[in-house]
Formats: sequence, structure tokens, C-alpha cells
Amino acid sequence: MPFWGRARRGGETDRIRLSRIIGDELVDIELWTARDELTYALEAPVWDRYGMFAGQPAIRGDVIWALADRTVVIVGTRGGTRFEEAVR
Repeated sequence: MPFWGRARRGGETDRIRLSRIIGDELVDIELWTARDELTYALEAPVWDRYGMFAGQPAIRGDVIWALADRTVVIVGTRGGTRFEEAVR
């Protein structure tokens, strides 16, 4: 799920993209348009870490949930610096 935000502008999230690996490629299966429990669960780490993005430089990233190993990772850029962190 893509997200972005910065100080004085707040933050936003985009639609969830369900994908699967077929061969060596990541293939989109469905764009999730519903506002339901899955959406709120994937948004939670963004709001927990950045709140309303007050005092934050421009941040853009993705929340990635890997079903196979049941991990959630946030990857992106913060103030132009790339980051990756596991959500616990």
C-alpha cells in the first residue's frame, strides 16, 4: 500500500495492490478499493510512526505485507534517504 506525507500537508495512503510472484515476476492480481479491516491494518504502522507527519520531511513509501512469511515491512524514502524497516 503506497503512502506519502510531509509536515504541514499531512499524510495519505493509496489503494492496496494485491500481487503474487509468477515465475520470476511480480504480477498484480487486484487493486483493493474497499475501506475495510485490511486497509486499516496496513495503514496502522504509517500512522503509528508518523502521526500526521508533523515535523517530518517528505516521506514516500510502501507498506508491504508478505503472506508467505507473515511479515510487514515499510520501505521508502524520508527526506531523500532510502529506508526499510520491519513492523513488529
